Amino acid sequence: MAKPEKRSFDNLINVTSDAFNATSAVTEDTLADTPKMVNHRQSVYRVPLAMIRPDRFQARFLLPLALREAFYSGELSWAETVRRWKDMATTDYLIRQEVEELESLGQSLHDTGQIKPITGQVINEEGRDVFHMLTGERRFWATAFKAVNDGYETEPYVLALIDNQPSLEKQIAENMAYKALTPVGKARAAARLVLQANGIHPGPDEDETTFFRRVGELRLSDETRDTLQRLLQLERTYYGRLMKFFVLDEALLEVCDRSEMPERVLREITQYDRKLWPAAVAFYAEHAGRTYQDVHAFLERQLGHEKTRAARLPADPATKSAKALRRVLRGVEELPQDDKFGALADALVGDVDKAEARVLVQRMEQLTGVLKQRLEALK
Repeated sequence: MAKPEKRSFDNLINVTSDAFNATSAVTEDTLADTPKMVNHRQSVYRVPLAMIRPDRFQARFLLPLALREAFYSGELSWAETVRRWKDMATTDYLIRQEVEELESLGQSLHDTGQIKPITGQVINEEGRDVFHMLTGERRFWATAFKAVNDGYETEPYVLALIDNQPSLEKQIAENMAYKALTPVGKARAAARLVLQANGIHPGPDEDETTFFRRVGELRLSDETRDTLQRLLQLERTYYGRLMKFFVLDEALLEVCDRSEMPERVLREITQYDRKLWPAAVAFYAEHAGRTYQDVHAFLERQLGHEKTRAARLPADPATKSAKALRRVLRGVEELPQDDKFGALADALVGDVDKAEARVLVQRMEQLTGVLKQRLEALK
């Protein structure tokens, strides 16, 4: 592969808007408590995709495992990476879902413009300026997909801000602001925080799996525990359970990540012989909505332990709803947050309007009242 053309960041186009050149001058007539707009003159740059290098070790993995090494080593350009990524999507529905989301975002960025710049730092590597991206990888790849799909003729770019005080905490917060991390993603975020707290950083030729596994038996300081709780709402017990994801090989870990496998399902799988893990992971990933009970039953069938049952009539709707509600309430203790019912309440009403939220509360109050009556009758 030919060496990429050397580019200097000094030659990039500054597109800072004049709209932000606000004055902070104060006249005698200006009231002391009048709010003032301060111009920090933070410049926005157009950065060509070829100059950008996403963070290989961030918590949310977008690029498929089969392409990561070739892209990050420079063997594949961003355009060739996208083409191979699209090919993989034709045979892998989990990858196809991600590609469709990125293509949709790319079209949106094209239609409405990139409102939020990516962030990072410029580092000179072997005489060539490289923009090391801290946040905004989805916008980077969405732009890349749009360019390839449109048969680009000129090098596409994204808008970027220079962050002279980058931090892992900023990156994790940005990731979680866009979309909740998967359990595997949360495991990576927690592992990297712990590794960083112990002064451990990725080596120059280290791959992702090797790096994250270095978390091993590292002890958590009180400060690190507080950070995990503050950023990721992780209690110590749940942190230990998440670290179990790293016992899987990288191919299985990728499937767990893309299928958003809960930690409880992983816990069920790892109770069985390692030879059964690939089949169990594939079984879970095949259909959305499968639970750890489903995985348990599958593994028992693999071992020939399935019990024959007499045919049962379908449960009536009330019985089905009651069983589902029992599962939810019994699973409260599995939630990682300290305020477990608060977290459940936030999730329950977080994506509905106020009127619908009131209806849900009223129905729960009615159900609670009836349950109390039933309990009184049992005495």
